[in-house]
Amino acid sequence: MSRATAKGRRSGSGSATPLASSVPQQSAPVEEGAKRELVFLVADKGMEAMIGTFLGRQDFHYKLGCARFDFNHKTDIVRAGGHDPGLVKREAGKILNRRRREYRRAVVVVDNAYEGSPGPDEIHDRIAAQLDGVWEQFEVIVINPELENWFWVDDPGLVKRVLLWTPKGGDRTPRQVLEEAGLWQPAAAKPGDPKRAVEYLYAEGYTGDQNNGIFKRLALALPSVRRCTDESFQRLMATLAEWFPAQEATAAGEYGTDHTKQTESKQ
Repeated sequence: MSRATAKGRRSGSGSATPLASSVPQQSAPVEEGAKRELVFLVADKGMEAMIGTFLGRQDFHYKLGCARFDFNHKTDIVRAGGHDPGLVKREAGKILNRRRREYRRAVVVVDNAYEGSPGPDEIHDRIAAQLDGVWEQFEVIVINPELENWFWVDDPGLVKRVLLWTPKGGDRTPRQVLEEAGLWQPAAAKPGDPKRAVEYLYAEGYTGDQNNGIFKRLALALPSVRRCTDESFQRLMATLAEWFPAQEATAAGEYGTDHTKQTESKQ
């Protein structure tokens, strides 16, 4: 386990001390068993759409390899108004710590790619310092560079459906178009700038959508995440599996699909 990951999951007894203003004022104690399992704090609408939609699937626990837990996409995911920079500075603690009386665990999801970003490790540590001492179980997920990196799965047909591929693209795959434009290196698993790749395809008329609908459609249609290689997504999966351990058969690998064997996608 990396230093950052270990810090994200430990109890709040480290050297980092949250700001006094971010510590929730509790009028009465609430039993842990009476609290909801998990709250997500995300930086933007795209994250809200993708994570909320995926965890709203009936088979999400099979896909992630964890036990099923109660999740309400309308109440258990909070979108920050200030986006990534505000969460890194101090908004994460201000938003989440007052919810400690309602929830047992918390996950923060932010992008690394924004102007003035101090880098993934520093972003993780700054947000963790806001939660440490208040939450016994929390995790900070920093997507490098940004959410669109989760979008580019190794399934051309799925990507075309999710992007609402237009006749202009013809039989070519999004990857072929992006390679021709110099936005995807032939030996690379993903575009160098995943967000720019989506924007380019839309601007050139290859797709019918570039808004948050693509994240929702992907979350609904994705057949499997078992071969996901994105480090931040792997960390999220590992965290949920640790917090909500699957039964022995599930942990052994029978969760790739819900009751059926389908082609896996590489994320």
